[in-house]
This record gives sequence, C-alpha cells and structure tokens, in this order.
Amino acid sequence: MAGECAIHPSLLARRIATEIQAARINLTSEATAHRDVLAVIEAAGIECQSEARLSAKDRIDILCGPVGVEIKVGHPRRAIWRQLVRYAALPEIAALVLATGTPWPTSIKDVEGIPLFVADLSRGWL
Repeated sequence: MAGECAIHPSLLARRIATEIQAARINLTSEATAHRDVLAVIEAAGIECQSEARLSAKDRIDILCGPVGVEIKVGHPRRAIWRQLVRYAALPEIAALVLATGTPWPTSIKDVEGIPLFVADLSRGWL
C-alpha cells in the first residue's frame, strides 16, 4: 500500500498481524515461515525490507516502515521476549508484530512501551 508510512504505526502493525494470521504459513522451519510471511506482506501491498539491519547486532526479520515483524517458530517465550525487548529499545521501531506458533499471553500488549501485535501462525490453518 503506497504511503503506509503515513499510517499510524499501531494501525499498520494491526493490519500486518491480521494479514499474516489469515494466511496459511508453512511452519516446517523458520526459513519457510519467513518466506511465507514476507510473501503475505508484499501481496497486501505493504512495502517492506527482509532481514533489516537495525544495529551492529540486531537484524529484524522484516521491517515495514516503523513496524518490525519478528517470526519465531519453536522458540521459548523467554528468548522471544528478550529479543523483542532489544528491538523495542531501537529508535527505528514504533510498533512490533510477533508472528509465532508459540502460545503467547494475550495480556501482553506492549514491549517496554512499544505496541505489540501477535499473529498466531497456526490460525490460518483452522
């Protein structure tokens, strides 16, 4: 969608999470899930960059303007949380989308004040 940077980051993140969650994402590996999620975002007309370098040690899976998308298949929640906290501290990130098959508490709505939207990767298969 042209001009998605003009959309509030939370609205863009919600749209991205909704698009991802509605799709049938291949969960065979994180690489296949990444490929499928990227294709869903691009098909929705949202400009994005895969494997975006945010700092010397941080590279987020997909960056859509100020919205970071992190894809996690088969990782413990504690490790996912630590990574999200690192991303939330970076100035380029105004909202986060976590695309995961790992059960995630619905009570968590932000990461250190940065809005968090969770896309359940198994939902598209229901």
